[in-house]
Amino acid sequence: MWRFTKGSMALLACLMVPAGAMAAGLALPASGIKAPYSPLAIPTRMTPLEDSLETLLDRQYRVVAAHQAGGEEVLVLFQGDMPDRAGSTVLCALTMPNPARDQNVVTSRCWALNHPDR
Repeated sequence: MWRFTKGSMALLACLMVPAGAMAAGLALPASGIKAPYSPLAIPTRMTPLEDSLETLLDRQYRVVAAHQAGGEEVLVLFQGDMPDRAGSTVLCALTMPNPARDQNVVTSRCWALNHPDR
């Protein structure tokens, strides 16, 4: 059973809202505009992982959200019942083969979204 903290739920909501907003033809408020509902853009560290999506799934990570963006499938993964543990929330980009670009295998790139020094 998954237990999410308010922080992890907010993170997942933030990652999923743009996908839904774009599907409905809506746009999020631009960063820094003078409006009470527009937060400033804050630098967010994404630590590159040397593991493939396949390896993460083999380690019991679960896909909790997915969206197509820029020709890739963008996946949010979550592992276990401890969302505050470093590396328990991961963002991956899955790229399908494209012979026109001389890419003949599926590849993935993944980043940890939470870190131990918080």
